[in-house]
Amino acid sequence: MATSHIALLFLVFVIAEHRTYGGTDPPPEALSPEFPAAAYVKSLAKGVRPQFEKLSNIEVRMFDAITYRTEIRDGKTYFVKVNIDEDHYSHLRIYDPRPLPGKEPKLAGFMLNKTRWDPISYIPEQWRN
Repeated sequence: MATSHIALLFLVFVIAEHRTYGGTDPPPEALSPEFPAAAYVKSLAKGVRPQFEKLSNIEVRMFDAITYRTEIRDGKTYFVKVNIDEDHYSHLRIYDPRPLPGKEPKLAGFMLNKTRWDPISYIPEQWRN
């Protein structure tokens, strides 16, 4: 009897978690705090610029990483705020599979029409590379 109650409580918890976070997004605390972009993050952003321009159909004048957050799951995912033109910003989702040999960072999603002051939030994976 006690085992069935525990199983039922577990099932209720799982369903509540799924509804709360949509089943795909991690809880907000799963992402790191927002940090100023370090040299490595800036190089990651520059490396995915051609992918961003192709997929967004936007040719940007600049592509400077400003801040970032991370998530660690099967590699490291960076959520990066980039300045793409004076007062225009975009948020990127960059998957970095390294240190796996032969694997390069890939743009896995982005959000347009962001401002300098918009906090970086979770960006769902828009396509698999």
